[in-house]
Amino acid sequence: MVIIIEDLTQSYDGKRNAIDNLSLKIDQNQVFSFLGPNGSGKTTLINILCGLLKRNSGKVDVGGFDPEKEPNQIRKMVGLVPQETALYDYLTAKENLEFHARFYGVPRSNRNTRIDDALELAQLTDRANDRVNTFSGGMKRRLALVRALIHDPNILILDEPTLGVDVQSRNEIWNRINELKQDKTIILCTNYMDEADRLADQCAIIDHGKLIVLDRPENLKIKYAGGVLLEAQIAVSKDMQNQLYNQLYEKYTSIKITQLEIDDHYLVSLPANVEANQLLTEFSQTIQTFSDLSLINLNVRTPTLDDVFLELTGTKLRE
Repeated sequence: MVIIIEDLTQSYDGKRNAIDNLSLKIDQNQVFSFLGPNGSGKTTLINILCGLLKRNSGKVDVGGFDPEKEPNQIRKMVGLVPQETALYDYLTAKENLEFHARFYGVPRSNRNTRIDDALELAQLTDRANDRVNTFSGGMKRRLALVRALIHDPNILILDEPTLGVDVQSRNEIWNRINELKQDKTIILCTNYMDEADRLADQCAIIDHGKLIVLDRPENLKIKYAGGVLLEAQIAVSKDMQNQLYNQLYEKYTSIKITQLEIDDHYLVSLPANVEANQLLTEFSQTIQTFSDLSLINLNVRTPTLDDVFLELTGTKLRE
């Protein structure tokens, strides 16, 4: 089940493109993650893939069907977990699943089996007859996930699946996603970089509707964030800060020194494709030449997709 997007453009006001000439391909049996801040175009793209929104231009092929022209075929093969949970609060968990199963044409002969299996998968069997308005946020997200699976779709689209849930529920949802990708194509839209790092086989970073980069998470971290990242909080005069920068820049051209709110306090960020011990040694040797430099805090860590995102977009995630 392959998804092909070619030269897709979508504008709401004729001036600003929510999707801007986007082209990519999503292969089957993988987790494909779209990363980007709110307003980057992720939800617009989901609506187009599901046949809920007509595109301005471009081609979209979902498993051999055009979502705009063949929405009934798309409904059969796609399961959607929207950003808003969209459950019926005054129905029970079982009634929510039954309503969804009827709507999507699940045969009566195996409807009850599907519902029971879904409740077990969501670990809600003992709460099957309780109203959803008595559920926690995590329970609602798990119910929304299995509801989208009730008609056994080939493609599962998740828009912020762990938004607002606790750590335990989040890990449980992650485990379910990893299990499901064995026989389904999963599209994951998220603002949580650690979520994509944990789950995704491929990551597409988009911003302002444009595709910035597409690759495997590990490749993105190596290519755009270096092998290791040293962060040091220091207290040093402005003149010495410039001198420190020049000395480190000779070895690490990607060095960044940012002034903190406290006077004469700076954050040195130093990504490098070397081992952590080597980076620590070289940095220590450099700062020892400054008699009036005070080292307040020092941390060495491996880069994350957050580092990649900030490096490529130059901005923090927007609300």
